[in-house]
Amino acid sequence: MAKKQVREDIKVEIDNLDRLKKEMDQLLVKMSDKPNFIEVRAAAIILHDFYSGIEKIFERIAIYLDKNIPKGEEWHRELLWQMATSGQEGREAVIPDELFQRLKEYLRFRHLFRHIYGFELKWERFKSLCIPMGDLLEELKRNLKKFLK
Repeated sequence: MAKKQVREDIKVEIDNLDRLKKEMDQLLVKMSDKPNFIEVRAAAIILHDFYSGIEKIFERIAIYLDKNIPKGEEWHRELLWQMATSGQEGREAVIPDELFQRLKEYLRFRHLFRHIYGFELKWERFKSLCIPMGDLLEELKRNLKKFLK
């Protein structure tokens, strides 16, 4: 039962991530080299939602399969680490180290986004996460598909 529920939950979240990727693509097409504050904030919100969706997938795996979700101040970092390492009952790592390293950058942005004012966001500092979002999503999907087999 738990594995079926994990698969269903992951599918819903993947659909949501696909939608966010499309939103980012549409926004990037409309943006100039010097985006205005509304475009910067929109990109930041999409990026924040994108990592939050990935984290929801990881939470489901931690809850249903590991029966253990990190707690405390560092739980976001610990959850990401948990997905990059083998779990209980022989669970293989969900993501390889390379993807783990890339996702750490998205986690850092999530933390920044939640702790500064929107007008403090600097496009030049986070556009490198927005542009390759689709590639990262495809890599995540490949790893999740492999993991779920």
